[in-house]
Amino acid sequence: MTDVPSPSLYRPMIGFAFAVTLLATIWVASQGDVVPVQPLAFVAVLAVVMEAAPVLAGVWLGAAGLGYVLRVALVPTLARGRLVVQLGLGMAAMLVLAWALAWAGLLHMASAWGLCAAGAALLGVQWIMERRETAAALASDDDAGPPLRFEHAWSWMALLWALPTGLLVVAATCPPGTLWRVEAFGYDVMSYHLQLPREWLAAGAMAGLEHNVYSYLPSLVEAGYMQLGAMHGSVSSAIYTAQLFHASLAVLAAAGVTQAVRHFVDAGPAVAAGAVLLAVPWVLVTGSLAYNEMAVLAFMAVALVVLFDVVSERWGGAAVVGLLVGAATLAKLTAGFFVAVPLALVLLTRWNHALRWRQPPRWQVGVKAAAIAGVAGALMLAPYLVRNFTWTGNPVFPFATGMLGAGHWDDDLTRRWDEGHGLAWDDANRFEAFHRQWLLNTGYGALGGDDTPVETQNIARFDQEGGFPLLWVVMLGSVMFCVTRPGLRRAVGAMGLVLGVQFAFWLLATHLQSRFLIPTLVPAALLAGIGFGRLAVLTQTRVAWLWPLTASVVVLLLTLSSLTTLFNQTQRVRLDDGRVVPAPLWALIDSRSTDDASAVGGVGGHPINDLPTQSRTLLVADSSPLLYLERPFVYHTAFDASPLGEMIREAEGDAGRVNKKLREAGITHIWVSWSELDRLHATYGHDRDVTRETLGELIDTGWQRVSDHGRSATLFALP
Repeated sequence: MTDVPSPSLYRPMIGFAFAVTLLATIWVASQGDVVPVQPLAFVAVLAVVMEAAPVLAGVWLGAAGLGYVLRVALVPTLARGRLVVQLGLGMAAMLVLAWALAWAGLLHMASAWGLCAAGAALLGVQWIMERRETAAALASDDDAGPPLRFEHAWSWMALLWALPTGLLVVAATCPPGTLWRVEAFGYDVMSYHLQLPREWLAAGAMAGLEHNVYSYLPSLVEAGYMQLGAMHGSVSSAIYTAQLFHASLAVLAAAGVTQAVRHFVDAGPAVAAGAVLLAVPWVLVTGSLAYNEMAVLAFMAVALVVLFDVVSERWGGAAVVGLLVGAATLAKLTAGFFVAVPLALVLLTRWNHALRWRQPPRWQVGVKAAAIAGVAGALMLAPYLVRNFTWTGNPVFPFATGMLGAGHWDDDLTRRWDEGHGLAWDDANRFEAFHRQWLLNTGYGALGGDDTPVETQNIARFDQEGGFPLLWVVMLGSVMFCVTRPGLRRAVGAMGLVLGVQFAFWLLATHLQSRFLIPTLVPAALLAGIGFGRLAVLTQTRVAWLWPLTASVVVLLLTLSSLTTLFNQTQRVRLDDGRVVPAPLWALIDSRSTDDASAVGGVGGHPINDLPTQSRTLLVADSSPLLYLERPFVYHTAFDASPLGEMIREAEGDAGRVNKKLREAGITHIWVSWSELDRLHATYGHDRDVTRETLGELIDTGWQRVSDHGRSATLFALP
């Protein structure tokens, strides 16, 4: 019999191996090779992480303390995953409190750090209480151990986490605008995910902005970014911290999946399931940006930990599920259908009780649990609904404008929003989109495929599509393994129910973007982990090595796909021989401070920043560079009213009067993005009176051309 190292040696050994693997992954990703290419890029990654570490540590320690109070109050008898549930509940509480402070105009450096300090103090209380409980248990010869002890020995499968985590860290140290062509190089980050917290922090409070419709979304994670900005002193200083924070939420999601799978299988397969989630390319893409998807995955995965525990039928457990799915919906409204509805149905049908499958179902218990979860989720959403009602008269603005009111919008703006966010294609194309956007999509682990054609309507496409659907084949194989075991059938049925609701909502109520299906990764990874565990049982006598080899190959292939995606999704640069190729990653890492806009990664060197400090620039059809502009500017998103269009109509098309109105508004310069203007008119729509023709008439009145930027944009000075 092989001797197993004692825990005092086992955990440090795995911890050391994990650190080495993590650093090796960061090295390879930052250099693009094993041999040194630009060693300073590796140093820059570590420097960025160290700079962000104090703020991130403060937020997570504070969240852990807040979560301790909620866990003890609501689910004190939780059998498994107590630390993960504590962190999930605590982070939800931290973000909600930051959101409330922001709305009240009280979120600043002192309150942001104070919120973390209060949570950390509660964590200290927990440490003292558990030391006393441990001492009492030892005195009574009770070896139950402290409540938050590790519930299973570390598994060597944890090393698989180091690979995708290393990629996440490297990608998160590249500034928005340099990575991810599939996501328009972080356009949404620069135009609202971080731009809104920047404006709110400058204004002193969260507020509805008529020039940025996204300010009316729930903005739970954006309030968290505002808190990070307050802790740093500015959102501009917190860009990398925000991205690393979102990446840390991906790690929490993987931990939640691990603990949910742990209800059914041993530690090794459960840990492998978490690694599968982290290794999927869409998790790398969105997790390394200051988005909100990882909060949805994290709260969903942690909710599943509670959902598969017997406490989910008690009021406290059902309330925790409701609070977590409510937090997921506050992070991203579509989570109401991708997360809240399917998990409520699992509670209602009692398919969550895979561990007690022999007991006859009692529908009254399911109804009660679902009702409690519904009330708790509604309480989480209530402040957002009240806030929007006070701002616009419509609690869910900019949705349901036809029934509940359009706020400050006119019919044209309402129509453009509905067309841009409603059903996109006919039924015949929906199932083709299902294959292209999910089943055979690189973002969901499909390997290989054909080169993607260029498309104007849907730019969110990877370089290749139609590959071998590795993740979904693994999931299907897991289902086949598990349905033979009565104790696992309900787990499979529950995840099948979740996936069915998610697919139905995506197909019937969205404009079929691939990224919207990211919540399907949680049930997929959970099923994969259960399948690994079932394979371990079936092969334990003769080929016990088969399941870890299978899990490792799956994670390694997914990680390799993510690494390839990372290298190919950078800014394009033109070589001396005329070829246009992806920029090397080492040139983008920590490149936010590069002043030269023509340099690789020089996102901060926008021409508007070279204007005099007293200048004020109106941006026409462009909200992508907002985050990096250092001079006063006026902008609007693609779905908001155009100030220039309103001036043209008020002046009845008289170009001279338009110029006068611009000067009266303090505008000194005009930035026109010609390419974006053409794209918006061809897709989502734009102000009908702001066209190339009307702009040409204005230019002819004496607008001075300051600089041209290829054929895509021009900077003008008003006469």
